[in-house]
Amino acid sequence: MNSTMANEPKDSGVSFAQFFDRCKLPPSVKDDCDAFVRSRYSEQIRPAPFQGYCSYTVFVGEESVVQFRPLAHKLDIGITSTACKIFGPLAPETELLGELEGTGLYVFSMRRIPGVSLMDLRTETKLALGRSQRVQVVRDFAHLQAATWAYAQNNESIQEKKTVGSSIRWRLELMAKKLPSRFRGIAKSILLDLSEIEALPWVLSHGDFLPSNIMVDPKSGKLTGLVDWTEGEFLPFGIGMYGLQELLGEDRDGHFVYYPEAKHLRKLFWAELFSSIPKLPRDARRVALIRKAQLLGIFLWHGIAFDNGKLDRVVEEGKDGGEIERLDAFILSRTRPGSRKLRLMRPFMDSPVGCIRGLLSGKG
Repeated sequence: MNSTMANEPKDSGVSFAQFFDRCKLPPSVKDDCDAFVRSRYSEQIRPAPFQGYCSYTVFVGEESVVQFRPLAHKLDIGITSTACKIFGPLAPETELLGELEGTGLYVFSMRRIPGVSLMDLRTETKLALGRSQRVQVVRDFAHLQAATWAYAQNNESIQEKKTVGSSIRWRLELMAKKLPSRFRGIAKSILLDLSEIEALPWVLSHGDFLPSNIMVDPKSGKLTGLVDWTEGEFLPFGIGMYGLQELLGEDRDGHFVYYPEAKHLRKLFWAELFSSIPKLPRDARRVALIRKAQLLGIFLWHGIAFDNGKLDRVVEEGKDGGEIERLDAFILSRTRPGSRKLRLMRPFMDSPVGCIRGLLSGKG
């Protein structure tokens, strides 16, 4: 490892200097962060080899993690505590240690989740998941969704709706008007049923279900936990299932590609979910709404541009190519034009839109 890599671990091109620069802080604040950790722990500390976009992370020994986060990306201890209650060891116990004086950075300690991130497994050829491990991850994701059902709340009982939950209709109306035309009809269709979707039970959603936040056992593929609960909030059941798409394929050469067994994995997810919540499949209309809520989740997470956390702009052709490509793949089962290999993946997929149409017509 060369000295540059040793001094600046990166995650998707994000370095220490960039994080502190976004927080409008000098790079020397990193030393203040490290000193803060050393003053409270006797174990060896070291910067995490991969840093996230919204935090500076330090490993403490083998069991603990300390994170420094700006106000905009501060963890909600109420949400992290609820996550631990619902998911047990799959969510890290988290404690607010205070604020690093003069920086505006909040300091959190948490239990280190075992395993390797799904992102690391996909980029490390020797550890890449095989079909059996991919099946295990999808099965565990279904069980995560079922676990939230047991702690569901009514829409009216959610005392404080957060970023997404408080603005679902506004965001969907915006997308129905401004997304590329091929998506607008589907967005408008969801909008017609939004009142019924919001009447579904509200459950805790992770809110940032990305390969870098999904921890798995590299041998079995078993899900060992989810990290980074910054975007966690209560949402109608089904919206959080947008994350299933990330388990049905992966990025290759900068473009999303479905696995050959993607159709099987999708069916497995719903079979596991229905097995875990037996009363669910007895109500075809509710199932159709949940599937439509899943589509809504895809729109909410890929149809709205991140823009450094602003989340107030609809993605645009030519400007947000990666998100548009995911909408094409996740909503329409379309893959990147001009690639014969990618087009051949399409027959293996059941379009989410097709599933909903079948259910609503009584054919699903």
